[in-house]
Amino acid sequence: MQANPDLTAAMPGLPAHANDATAVAWAAGSGPSIRAVLAVSLAGIALTATIALATFVTRYATGRMEAEVGSQLAEVAGHMAANLDQGMFERWRDIQIAASLDTIRSPSGTPSDKRAVLKSIQETYPNYSIVGLIDASGRVVATSLGLLEGVDVSRRTYFTDSRHAPYVGDLHDAVLLAKQLPRQTREPLRLLDVAAPVRDGAGNFAGVVVAHLDWAWARELASGLARSLRGHRAGSEIIILGKDGTVLLGPEPLQGKPLLTGTDAAEAGEGRIGAWSDDGKVYLSATAATRGYREYPGLGWRVVVRQDASRALASVDELRQGILAAGGLVSLIAGLAAWLLAGPIASPMRKLASAADALGRGEPLPPIADPIVREGRCIADALAGASNGIRQRDATQRLLIDELNHRVKNTLATVQSMAVQSFRGIGEEAAIPRRTFEARLLALSATHNILTQEGWHGADVGQLSVEAVRPFDDSCGRISCSGPTVYLRPQQALALSLALHELATNATKHGALSVGSGRVDVAWVVTTEDGASKLRISWVERDGPTVHIPIQRGFGTRLLYRGLDDDAGPEIEFAPEGLRYLASLNIDGSSQRTS
Repeated sequence: MQANPDLTAAMPGLPAHANDATAVAWAAGSGPSIRAVLAVSLAGIALTATIALATFVTRYATGRMEAEVGSQLAEVAGHMAANLDQGMFERWRDIQIAASLDTIRSPSGTPSDKRAVLKSIQETYPNYSIVGLIDASGRVVATSLGLLEGVDVSRRTYFTDSRHAPYVGDLHDAVLLAKQLPRQTREPLRLLDVAAPVRDGAGNFAGVVVAHLDWAWARELASGLARSLRGHRAGSEIIILGKDGTVLLGPEPLQGKPLLTGTDAAEAGEGRIGAWSDDGKVYLSATAATRGYREYPGLGWRVVVRQDASRALASVDELRQGILAAGGLVSLIAGLAAWLLAGPIASPMRKLASAADALGRGEPLPPIADPIVREGRCIADALAGASNGIRQRDATQRLLIDELNHRVKNTLATVQSMAVQSFRGIGEEAAIPRRTFEARLLALSATHNILTQEGWHGADVGQLSVEAVRPFDDSCGRISCSGPTVYLRPQQALALSLALHELATNATKHGALSVGSGRVDVAWVVTTEDGASKLRISWVERDGPTVHIPIQRGFGTRLLYRGLDDDAGPEIEFAPEGLRYLASLNIDGSSQRTS
């Protein structure tokens, strides 16, 4: 007779150690490994440090680069301003020299002679749109192109303001010449007036020599300077502002519009980064003021040089990207190195965990390699000490249990001996009660033996059932026991053993085991009710004599009616075809074996 093991792995009454290996494997996979933690942590620290470094370097380098590029742009602006001043000075001197020529000063010179001189001046410097000679009354005597001769210009500023000293007028749109001079571009003709007084031999005012300088001269000067820029400064734009802040030269959207100093453009000699009103882009800009050259007083112009900030600070972006790329590579290498270096640490830790698991299951402690880290060695020493302590405790416990079992057996033997002596004087009628009592003592002793083998942690239902009915079964195996492996507390084991013994005794005397054809089925299952686990055990007799309800109850019957638990009574059915007995036990966590 053997307990049926088919449902062993699935039943909640299994001993706790049956699934320990599975629990350990699950716990091992429920979280990140130490290698993963170290690798991710070190890589994260390296990446965070890289980002912090890139942020700091970017801010620092941006400030330095803004200052450096701003200084370079200011240098370009200053160079442009100086070229403007020197160019205007040369034109200013040209006209003064022309006004001092004898042909121009001589009252007897013919207009054709004077025209020839003026034409030679224009040919010398083609950016002159026209050069003319005006008499003392304000009428044009001759021009380099033969145009406007005889026209009265006495009210023009360049005539009135140059009667006593050389004159330079700011940029203006052409009035008289716009329709007479051909243009190769759609840009309107804009001129600068340069004039000087003409005096006769006596020093008296005799007229004015005036030149109208085409503004294309400044554009060519700015374009040439912009083309000469190389490297990161290539692509810079040069803007010229008038004294009132109006854009004289620059991008078409800004042309002729006022540009607020300090908003779109930086102060002189400084670099400034910000968005501009013409296209909304962010530029780095610098400004320089024209201050005149030698005797030339200057016109108060300002030169602004700007460059797209993304291009001006491209080296900073390249530096940041380089730092991030290098930092990412370092983070990857650091994570990989941490993963590799953590191997010699993680492997002993896993072995220590396996050793601790084996120790918890009551198995001998496996050999543990000496960990390379001090903490691992401390854990290994602690496990070894715990293993020694458990062995000593188990040995002591086994000794105590053996001693207790020996004393219990002695006590049972003493009780049996006292029972024999007590029943001896009563007579032959005491033989049956004496044998019944001795059988109950033997059943109790057999259960004690099982509990002693299990260290009094509990006993398996299958083993208890087999041992309880063994004295009543024959070689034909008329009693079958089937059910899952379930461990009961010692008190429950004793109660179940006595109940099965009484049922088997009754079946032998009056039930199915009293005839050769009778059979007994002992079965148990585990159910769950209201979240609690219960063991349902049944005793069913069949193929025996007809069963009659007993008229009176003896000690055995009263023992069966007490049941196996205080909170649940048994179900006993005296069916004609065979006795049926059903009882239940609570098998919550405290009743299951945990060793």
